[in-house]
Amino acid sequence: MIRKLRLRLTLLVILALLVISAGIVFSINFMNLRNIDADAYAALDILARNNGVRPGTLSASDGMEQRPGVAGGPFGGGKPERGEAIGTPNPNETPPPLPSGTVGTGPRDAGRERDVRLTREQQADLSNYYVATLDQDGELVSWTSDRADLYDDEEVGRIAKRVVAQGGSTGRLESLYYSLTSNGQDGKQLIVLDARLEMDNARKVLWATALVALIAWVLLSAGAFVLIRRMLRPVDEAFEKQKQFVWDASHELKTPLAVISANAEALESDIGDNEWLRYIRSEVTRSDRLVQELLALARMDRGNRQVKKEMFDLSHALLSVALPFESTVFEAGRTLKTEIPDGISYLGDEEMIKELAVILLSNALKYSDEHGEIALSLTARGGKRVITVSNTGKGIAPENREKVFERFFREDATHNSETAGSGLGLSIARSIAEAHGGRISAGGDWGKNAVFTVVL
Repeated sequence: MIRKLRLRLTLLVILALLVISAGIVFSINFMNLRNIDADAYAALDILARNNGVRPGTLSASDGMEQRPGVAGGPFGGGKPERGEAIGTPNPNETPPPLPSGTVGTGPRDAGRERDVRLTREQQADLSNYYVATLDQDGELVSWTSDRADLYDDEEVGRIAKRVVAQGGSTGRLESLYYSLTSNGQDGKQLIVLDARLEMDNARKVLWATALVALIAWVLLSAGAFVLIRRMLRPVDEAFEKQKQFVWDASHELKTPLAVISANAEALESDIGDNEWLRYIRSEVTRSDRLVQELLALARMDRGNRQVKKEMFDLSHALLSVALPFESTVFEAGRTLKTEIPDGISYLGDEEMIKELAVILLSNALKYSDEHGEIALSLTARGGKRVITVSNTGKGIAPENREKVFERFFREDATHNSETAGSGLGLSIARSIAEAHGGRISAGGDWGKNAVFTVVL
């Protein structure tokens, strides 16, 4: 039990650490992408309000050279040519108008009233970009860029078609952010901001944070494993002492019970049968059965009772238990119904499986109603074997269907029920099922019947 508790706590903590680590990585990278989006759209807004020119750096005349466009465009005929960065800022050139909230830089801004400047961060956000002029049909007329060496006509034209097809005044295509507005000349102005470097950095941040989170998760999980073992060590020691006490007490009780039983038989031979001696023998028998059950549980807990797995005829084993039980059921005024097909085999401990069947049948007899029916069935589901024992009667309350397998648990909490029993039988049955790698569960309809299902 302590081993299962330790395993569950360890898995729970490891899962919680994994969720927390994943949440941190997701949050960091989500905010990083949000910041890239926000900075890109802010830069696009600055460029759009400044007619595609980087404020405070290069003007339309001295920072970019615009090549002729296609026939019918505002810049004459011919195939659109690549733009290229040329020249240096001309201090005598009238600077373009600046958007509100931005500031120009450089000597050409000297003397301007309310002169403001772009911060270094804002300038950095205006990374590689190009400005394209489109006609009414969305075809490329011309384009310019301060890094014309990074792009060509084919790429710009392809991106322009995708932007027009996608629609909207702003948006993103992979790592390209765009702004599409009217240029006031029966055409459109497309500004594309290339954020591939930022996206590459974002991917690097993702891998870095994921690696750090993975290392932290492994280290924290290892620490949690060690810490949980240390925390549960006192509980494990207490449980071991409890098991040792049950083992020792059960052995010690066997001797006085045997002496009492022998003395009762001796008295009976001298004075004959009487009511008091029958009471003594009845209580000795009940106490001896309790001791045997405690010893069985102690053996299971200590691992002294090994499962001898051998292939045997499960159908024959269950019938060998059910047939002698019919007389007991008949004397109690009940009926026993069996549905056990021939030829179902199983790899396990035959004697333990028989003991499991006896426990479930005895429990069904105890809690069946007057003139009720007890049923035992066996089915094969692929590689699984399913044993079902049911009885008519009050059944088991839904809230107690897991508790009935606890040691000494009885639905009659006062233990004043007329039904005899120690509350250990079902606990032993669960131990046998689990020792075979199976499980046992309780069900049925409350107020009508109780059903116990064993899956091996």
